[in-house]
Amino acid sequence: MSHLKIASARRQLGTALALYLQDADPVSVHCLAGGGCELIEYYAKKTGAQAFTSHVLKTFPEMKIQEVRRLQRQYWNAFKHATHQHSGEERDDDQLLMQFTDEQNDHALFIGWYDYAAAVSAMPIEAQVHQAWYIALHPDKLATEYPPDRYERAFPKLNQRSRSEQKRMLHEVITRTRTDNAVMSDPATETTPLICCWPP
Repeated sequence: MSHLKIASARRQLGTALALYLQDADPVSVHCLAGGGCELIEYYAKKTGAQAFTSHVLKTFPEMKIQEVRRLQRQYWNAFKHATHQHSGEERDDDQLLMQFTDEQNDHALFIGWYDYAAAVSAMPIEAQVHQAWYIALHPDKLATEYPPDRYERAFPKLNQRSRSEQKRMLHEVITRTRTDNAVMSDPATETTPLICCWPP
């Protein structure tokens, strides 16, 4: 198991989340998150954990991995490739990219940190809160055996609020949770900053 590869995924996901929380360049957020997702999925599976794509395929057996990959990586691939892989012809992604917003980063970050937690059994507090925030924003994505009440209590009526209000609530809960000694001292909470040095 390459600890440097895992550290690389952590730095990509961490920098992506830091930029996202600052409402900085959403394209950079997406490209960093996409790179981190691709790396960490492999190591989540290698540890024997259920990676996010495996969870999706188990939940929706009618879906094929190719369709999951297309949905997960469509914007990332459009941002990073000028030409089609096999033909070498220029890609025409403008119509797709016109649809891109920061909301696509919600999904990319959720998936990346989900797999990171599966691989290393820990996450920084910002990522932990983002996971809860994402579920509160998309309660329909939660399995029926897990009621969304606890997420709704932390982020009341989140999906009825404006985007700026949603992200303001995310910041508030992160700030509040940082003062919780029990959470911050838990082994499942990484205290390393989101943006880290290299080598680790």
